[in-house]
Amino acid sequence: MPRIRPFLLSLLTVLVACGGGDRYAGMNADDVYRMALNEISEEDWGNAIRTLERFNVTFGDDPRIPEVRLLLAQASYSDGDYLTARAEYQRFRDRFVAHPSVAEAALGECRALAALAPHPQRDQTYTEDALTVCGNVTVDYAGRPEAAEAAELRRSLRHLVAEKEYLNANHYFRRRQYDPAIKYFQFVVDLYPDTEFAPRALLGIYLANIEIGYDDLAEEARTRLLREFPTSAEAQELAANGSGS
Repeated sequence: MPRIRPFLLSLLTVLVACGGGDRYAGMNADDVYRMALNEISEEDWGNAIRTLERFNVTFGDDPRIPEVRLLLAQASYSDGDYLTARAEYQRFRDRFVAHPSVAEAALGECRALAALAPHPQRDQTYTEDALTVCGNVTVDYAGRPEAAEAAELRRSLRHLVAEKEYLNANHYFRRRQYDPAIKYFQFVVDLYPDTEFAPRALLGIYLANIEIGYDDLAEEARTRLLREFPTSAEAQELAANGSGS
């Protein structure tokens, strides 16, 4: 037994050193806050998140709570946990509506949703949410840097959704299902005329109507393509080929 006790004591020391004990024991609010900032500066996101959460739970009446909650959202985003980041940004905006950093939190939610936007061939629910949130930031904070960045993110997201609709149309076109193909091509033309997919969609409408035998509708699409997107590769293709068929 006397030989076992030193071994157990050594094992206990190792466990404590490896985190078996409370790493925040004896620390006051300033200590925990400084620890969180150090971990953030070292990009130790996992520990930073745990330290910020500890601060929030233990020192809930500290005046730095709004800043801590914003740091928690930012650390979650940097750690790649975009769902948690979005929730934390939302919580900040709901609880601290008059805080000077509310615009920063709004942009953070926009960024988190944009990061969740998936590949164009997958469901675009998060993309649609991001379009709404980023659009609101653009309007609510017009003239501020947050609005400018949100607008740029929104443009990228619109491009993503336009590509999604175009791929849907092309899917039907390749299978000779021309009516649904025209429907999706038309969505692109009507809703995303500022993207590179609009002239592609008009060309798709033209070709689909040629296949169906609706020469008048094909000519309408051709005329519109040449008029509205004269410098596009699709318009130049039609112009070079005459009929485009």
